[in-house]
Amino acid sequence: MKKWIITGVALVALAGIVAAGFLLLPRLLGGAGGENMDAGQGALDMGGAPVEVQMGSVDSLMVLDATVRAEPGEDVEARNGGTVTRVWVTDGSLVDNGAPIVNVAVPDTTAGDGDGGEDGEGGGTREVSLHAPVEGRVSGLEDLRVGDVLEPGAVVANVAPDEFRAVASVPANDLYRFYEDPHDILLEITEGPPAAECEFLSLGAAEGGAGDGGDAADEGGEFPGEEFPGEVGGGTGGSGGSAELSCRVPSDLRVFEGVTGKMSIATGGAENVMVIPVTAVRGTSESGEVIVIASDGTEEVREVELGVSDGSSVEVVSGLSVGDQVLDPIPLDPRFDVPGAVVPGEELTEEEYMELEGGVVE
Repeated sequence: MKKWIITGVALVALAGIVAAGFLLLPRLLGGAGGENMDAGQGALDMGGAPVEVQMGSVDSLMVLDATVRAEPGEDVEARNGGTVTRVWVTDGSLVDNGAPIVNVAVPDTTAGDGDGGEDGEGGGTREVSLHAPVEGRVSGLEDLRVGDVLEPGAVVANVAPDEFRAVASVPANDLYRFYEDPHDILLEITEGPPAAECEFLSLGAAEGGAGDGGDAADEGGEFPGEEFPGEVGGGTGGSGGSAELSCRVPSDLRVFEGVTGKMSIATGGAENVMVIPVTAVRGTSESGEVIVIASDGTEEVREVELGVSDGSSVEVVSGLSVGDQVLDPIPLDPRFDVPGAVVPGEELTEEEYMELEGGVVE
């Protein structure tokens, strides 16, 4: 009796192995026999399903962490050095552009012009005024006294506009989502006043990169295009993989240096356009590939021109028609579908990660 039971189990196992062999055989033969697979079967094997191209709207909205910074000032320099003879204002004063800040006595290098020399000859001193280079608030005068001797090029004060800007770091890959000058920027300060509009200033290399804290881009520059500061070969190459977007904090919004919040930016939009899920296309900027499923079940890889994306849907400018069926999600490009590769967005278990790294899970 036991002998028959053992024999039966062996036969069942053998049948399972044979069945598995028949299932694996087409794949081992390079997909032979699978070319005529209908659309439903193909979608099932690739984990996708047909979706219809429809008309809709796309609004690209980005929310970033923001920090408020005081506008950088300009230095007041004693280019020729000299001795301080008068201090016109106190630290913290608001001054107009061109207002006198400090007077210094400098050697008179003129000769025979009767302007400050002794007996019409050079060798004496003359008094000059150092003026504010911009309108703003003065700082740096706390320790300056009449009689102080200044070295050539010494900075005696700084004049900064009484304004603030909000700055947000933009991950380099998100630069593709800027289809035009950012508009409708809202700034919300954490535990502060209600959200308010924040005027776009610049988008450029982050601090420590090729630019100076976002000023690498001209204010109001156009992009994306050849002039876009974040393009390959542009200003963000040394910025650690990010760019910086800045906007002018409204003068009636009470803020302080260093406060944080959120910046909501509208980066583009399109209405009454063809849209498909971003997961149905390889690539989401300018151009991409989709798999079109025909009515007879055949599949065609087709190039499409793309427009605005909100991270969920993407505008199709050309290459498809309303009512077309495309595969969603589209499978990974075969050239990148290698054993052990991690699919973007797919999380690995600890066991899978250790297996890839060649480690051992206890």
